Amino acid sequence: MNEEFWRWYVYGHWICLAQWLGFIMVEYAYLGKGKIKHPLVWSCVITMLTMTLSVVYNFGFFTPRAVALTILFLFITVMLFGGTPGQKFTACLINGTMCLLVENSMRYVISWILKCELQQVIQRADCLIIIAVANLVVGAAVAFLVSKWRRRNALEPLQALTMSFFPGVVVVLNILLMLTDNNKRATMATMGMTVGLTVAVMVHLCIVAMFNDQVMQRRSLHFQAELEQQRASALLDSYTAQRRLTHEFTNHISALRALLEQGDVGGAQDYIAGVDKAVAASTTIMDTHNPLLDSILTRKYEEATRQGVSVYFDLCDLRDFPLSGVDMVTVLANLLDNAICAAAQAYPPEVYVRVRKTEEEYLLSVRNRVQRDVELPPDGQLPRTTRKEPGHGMGLSNVRDVLLRHGAEYTLSCRDNWFRFTCAVPTGNS
Repeated sequence: MNEEFWRWYVYGHWICLAQWLGFIMVEYAYLGKGKIKHPLVWSCVITMLTMTLSVVYNFGFFTPRAVALTILFLFITVMLFGGTPGQKFTACLINGTMCLLVENSMRYVISWILKCELQQVIQRADCLIIIAVANLVVGAAVAFLVSKWRRRNALEPLQALTMSFFPGVVVVLNILLMLTDNNKRATMATMGMTVGLTVAVMVHLCIVAMFNDQVMQRRSLHFQAELEQQRASALLDSYTAQRRLTHEFTNHISALRALLEQGDVGGAQDYIAGVDKAVAASTTIMDTHNPLLDSILTRKYEEATRQGVSVYFDLCDLRDFPLSGVDMVTVLANLLDNAICAAAQAYPPEVYVRVRKTEEEYLLSVRNRVQRDVELPPDGQLPRTTRKEPGHGMGLSNVRDVLLRHGAEYTLSCRDNWFRFTCAVPTGNS
């Protein structure tokens, strides 16, 4: 074996290394952290072990054994990250499609430019370096795009499956081209077809992203309408209560005058205490220096009271809360709706809401009683829906989108008939 062979052998494994690093970047961006600590470190360890195995047993590259090893690597590393089984499978499909399209397109373009056979492309060290760099660059770009997609994904599973049909057809066509043209020279037609299919997939993904944005916009408008309705109802209730109190003010004064004229000071004091209690029940019960939030939380408190649920608030000053007013209401209103609904079926029906501030983050906790311990979704993910009736499921999805958009971390737990949601939202200075 001459020096040229060893150069080719080393550069060929550079392609494998670039592929695997690209896979890891996409998996981390799309799936995020899971139950296993330090997934990136373990991924690097598995990468080195796989590379050692490939070299020691001479798996080579662009061979059936090398392809099988790459697929095995893909399915092992994806288990290190978070996400549901469906999301893990989707990450594997994304990586497989990315790898196939990049390498096929580069091979056909290089073969057409150099006027050589496709098989000869992978026998040239300089071509292998180009393909390795292309894999790494495309992997980083795809990781960036899927990280944004993960935060803004609004498609239902069936919609996503339908949208993936065209990329799947392109993958099949690329495999057919690889099997039939491997020992041939790329022509203008075959090169144009390969590159054109890759470009078509990119355009298709842009169209899917536009559709996804429209779905998100419609969802946001729908939720904004619900929020405005809540806001209007809260203000109307407050206004109605205030008018009722104003209307009764004259009667209260007359009653107090009559009691005092009779010398019944104790009766007057009891009457004033009763009026104070009625006024307190009809006005804001907290002060977070956020009037809209106070109004919404008061309304949720009143709704819980009507259902026989006790709600206990422990809130700090929220005037500088990093979420906007709408996002803050989105998170708290939906979490309280679910907490109150669950607590109403448990005994004793209790909900605890607490917000605390540290130098780096705001800590939000919503804890409620449940009738029995519930099974949480995989990896502690927020469920997309809580009830099966039409129109439900928007709330928790909006909560998840808001938290991901602001870089917040959250956890779910349920034990001893207590369900707890805890969230850490970074402050503007962290």
